[in-house]
Amino acid sequence: MKNAWLTLVALVLIGAATFAVSAEGRSGGLQVGFKQLDITPPAGSRLTGPNGGAVKGTDDPLYVRTMVVRNGDRTLAIVSLDLVKIRRDLADAAIAEACKRTGIDREAVMLCPTHNHSSPLVPMGGPHNKDYLAGLPEVIADSIEQAHKALQPARMLLGRSLVYHVQHRRVISKSDGLAMNTWLKKLNDVKAVPQVLGTAGPIDPELWVARFDSLDGKVLGTLVNFACHPHIHDRRLLKWSADYPGLMAEELANEYGGGLVSVFTQGCSGNINPNWTLDSKWREKAAVFSRAAVDAAMRATPVEGPVAVAYARRDVEVLRSDPAKTRDRAITRLGWRPEAFEGAKKTLAAMPKTRSVPVNAARIGPLGIASNAGELFVEWGIDIKRRSPFPHTIVSELTNDWIGYEPTAQGFQHGGYESLAGVNFVSLEGIQKLVDTAVELLEELWKEGN
Repeated sequence: MKNAWLTLVALVLIGAATFAVSAEGRSGGLQVGFKQLDITPPAGSRLTGPNGGAVKGTDDPLYVRTMVVRNGDRTLAIVSLDLVKIRRDLADAAIAEACKRTGIDREAVMLCPTHNHSSPLVPMGGPHNKDYLAGLPEVIADSIEQAHKALQPARMLLGRSLVYHVQHRRVISKSDGLAMNTWLKKLNDVKAVPQVLGTAGPIDPELWVARFDSLDGKVLGTLVNFACHPHIHDRRLLKWSADYPGLMAEELANEYGGGLVSVFTQGCSGNINPNWTLDSKWREKAAVFSRAAVDAAMRATPVEGPVAVAYARRDVEVLRSDPAKTRDRAITRLGWRPEAFEGAKKTLAAMPKTRSVPVNAARIGPLGIASNAGELFVEWGIDIKRRSPFPHTIVSELTNDWIGYEPTAQGFQHGGYESLAGVNFVSLEGIQKLVDTAVELLEELWKEGN
């Protein structure tokens, strides 16, 4: 009887081991875990932006959404935050705590704000937001830890939609040949701006969806990337909203099941805006983005073969921009008084002449992921994609830090709000260095896995 019992136990253990090996074989060793936690601030916290007031309520909640992906001894965590940006001290604290709990490498964590403009003020915080911001690192670490615990064998699929009719960029004024932001009041005055000569350059129409399915076919979660400012929601109502990235997550969950988590990374959109802003019918208008995300997810095709996971990070020393380069004319041509930027120029001048900026890169199979800590102009993102050795590449801006707008050389020449001291912190040479570093890291990860 005893021998029969031992035989039965052995058979069960062999069966379990066989199932585990079989599951790992079918997934190519890939494992993923997702988690979503609410980070909606209390009413009374201050909304982001120069005119942000105390928030009265919530239109739709804000979340931290986390994806942990592992193959072999490499584990990567990508976290989307329904915040306009993240400060370096908050990011460092969250990463340190998450790594302590999970054993994930510091270089393998990417904190990616969605950049929605109906979220709390982060950079200075203010007394109303102090306690909320102080608690963020703990919640972020919780989400990473719980996603790590949820790891299970999975398959990866990749899909893409092209969205090119609902976003735009700055225009060129005929009077001086320089750029005008499309949200400037002055632009609607035909006496002040009698003619515009088209847009100042390209957009990036790629909306990427990496889909991860369990081995029994259930969709576990997605990684979404798109380059367009999320400020369709009418923030003048003083209510929290995750804007179109939140709507994407809602619609994908409606399509595949309420437990699905969608992690959103903001593409290079420092000069890319939606065709609508501050719109009371924002859900109706933003539906074009969520429909495109669902379409890309539904058409996603399986990634064949093993799905390598890899990552790298480099902290790069870059030169601060020169506040003296912003002349009064650069401000007045936009319809503002020069003194409006005196405080911003003084703040920039008081900053150290160099600063350390994190640059991350990651690999999930054929998908390369590069990061930047600022609001990169779209041309930089296209340049990274062009130079990347990966067949598919996305760029996540505002990751692990915040360093202001990052125009191209032409962007600085064209002027516009983004080139002014106080909203631009890093020199053109420094921006180029950060972009080049991202490409170098992608090249290293490609060589390592091929």
